Amino acid sequence: MKLSLLAQAVLIPGLAAYVVNNGTQCSLYPESTTHSDRPVDDVPSIQEAFELCGTNGTVTFTQGTFHINTVLRTTNLLNCNVNVQGNLVWGTNVPYWLSHSINVGLQNQSTAWLFGGTNVVLNGAGGSFNGNGQTWYTQNQNNSNQPGRPITITFSNSKNLLVENLQILQPQFWATFITYSQNVTMRNIVVNATSIDEWGTVNTDGTDTWNSQDILLENWTVQNGDDCIAAKGNTTNLHVRNVTCYQGNGMTIGSVGQYLHKPDYVENVLFEDVTLIDSTDGAYIKTWQGQVQGQTSNGDAGGGGSGYVRNVTFRNFDVTNVALPIQITQCIYSENAAKTCDTSKMQISNITWQNFTGTTRYNIAASLHCAKSHPCPAIFFQNVNLTSVNATKGLQLYNTTLRNEVFQCANIKNQNTTSGIGCNHWAPNNFGQSVTMNVQ
Repeated sequence: MKLSLLAQAVLIPGLAAYVVNNGTQCSLYPESTTHSDRPVDDVPSIQEAFELCGTNGTVTFTQGTFHINTVLRTTNLLNCNVNVQGNLVWGTNVPYWLSHSINVGLQNQSTAWLFGGTNVVLNGAGGSFNGNGQTWYTQNQNNSNQPGRPITITFSNSKNLLVENLQILQPQFWATFITYSQNVTMRNIVVNATSIDEWGTVNTDGTDTWNSQDILLENWTVQNGDDCIAAKGNTTNLHVRNVTCYQGNGMTIGSVGQYLHKPDYVENVLFEDVTLIDSTDGAYIKTWQGQVQGQTSNGDAGGGGSGYVRNVTFRNFDVTNVALPIQITQCIYSENAAKTCDTSKMQISNITWQNFTGTTRYNIAASLHCAKSHPCPAIFFQNVNLTSVNATKGLQLYNTTLRNEVFQCANIKNQNTTSGIGCNHWAPNNFGQSVTMNVQ
């Protein structure tokens, strides 16, 4: 419903919430304020505000709680500023979201809000997104990639996009996704996915990038149960800096090489000034095997894709109690089919871990297995200093005969020349990303 600036806020029956429109300025007010705080859907008026002010205008979510009970699609914005002063809370009608969330074209993923445009600023200062994720963590019961389980917000087909000062609490699935976009900056971002029951927060990535270039992600704090930040296929010129991750899986390249006829290329990626605390993984690269598997631990089929990962640097990492700080695996999600694990068609090259220090949960610092089909050239360690928590306390390691920190390697071309890696153990081709015990 459209109101002039001087008009009273009158609600039109059948239309949730209301918009105050003054030329190119649109201010949104939550419907719950006029309905005894009942969670009436605010999406119709949100859509109206973007239609009125999405080009050369400003859309402001004023203070209060906005209920997002149905899908949002605000695309093709142009020269638009979006201010989030209120709190956006997503509804928990699981059957609705499973059948109505918007497909994003990758794997079986979908989103609750598809957002995009050119020369757009989304400023979350003072407000927040709340995905009501506990409903999903409990319903999903630690299963991966449930079709229809929605990403909170996807930034798609965007150019010159700035997202800043945004809190995303309890995301339903991935908190954010950047796809088919160029020149995107996301800074001062907080993501928190925490479960209060026996089920974990699987698939609550802070963000994933895909088919995008020229991306800057800076000043993030993430607590979750999956990748903190992940660069997926066809990500180019990604810079990630000043990030703190609690739990979760750290900084990731991948997974890539999932689709037989869709090559993945990832290059020119820098992760720097990263702190990881109590994480499962630290800084790792994961590709699919070279043969298609119909069923995998990822919840969908995959493998056989070609392409490369190159020119990637993980620099200035401080890790505390991380189970597997450094890894290359070319058999992700198919570890049980070890006979196909050395068949990957993805070439990994020119990868550096630099100034990488801290403590490991077990006795393993790194597992680097490059596929026999594509041994890795130009893999480098520079000032990598990792020690198990027990060793720092002078305690014995348990359930192992190994007394030194394990750096396990396989099929690294420059392993014994210029790598700088103190390889002292063979890396199995099906070594998983989740380590739960000392290497024997």
